[in-house]
Amino acid sequence: MKVVKKRYLLISLIALLFIFRGYLYRFFIKYEAVGERKEYPIHSSELISYINNSIANNDRLDITSIIHRSNNLTNEKLKFTSSKCDIDPNKLVNSSKTHCVGYAHFYVSTCNYLLEKSRLSNEWKAKAFKGKLYFLGIDIHKYLDSPFFKDHDFVIIENSKTDERIYIDPTISDYLGIDRVSIQLN
Repeated sequence: MKVVKKRYLLISLIALLFIFRGYLYRFFIKYEAVGERKEYPIHSSELISYINNSIANNDRLDITSIIHRSNNLTNEKLKFTSSKCDIDPNKLVNSSKTHCVGYAHFYVSTCNYLLEKSRLSNEWKAKAFKGKLYFLGIDIHKYLDSPFFKDHDFVIIENSKTDERIYIDPTISDYLGIDRVSIQLN
């Protein structure tokens, strides 16, 4: 009887951790932008086709749909690697393997393309940033020796009229299913 109760308790705990993983991640992990990355304009016909195939011809998306669609397209196309790789979305549409920098650039290019197509680019803009990660207020990069972990890229989507900001980590979205992240307040 006690073994069965322990199993149910363990299964319930795992289920709760899974259900609340986004909230827990945002509570424990905070991001700080330390520099903006350059933008890659889309010129690849394969990338344009890939994005256009995900939307209906007259489909005007709202910001929530664009964020969701950009996440799905990025997660569907890219696979993480820690090796040397492309970061240009125009090349990634074919090569697919990249790290957090490539994920952020691909997401930004996709998001900005969809914003333009939905006539929201005069209000909203996605930008890639290199950043630092904090666990309970502690900069975790100080404890990692590899140059690969000196920073971590993420995306800020900003509304120029309302100053609303939405924080996305496409790499974490792909691997943990967490769509939004939190910023470190100074």
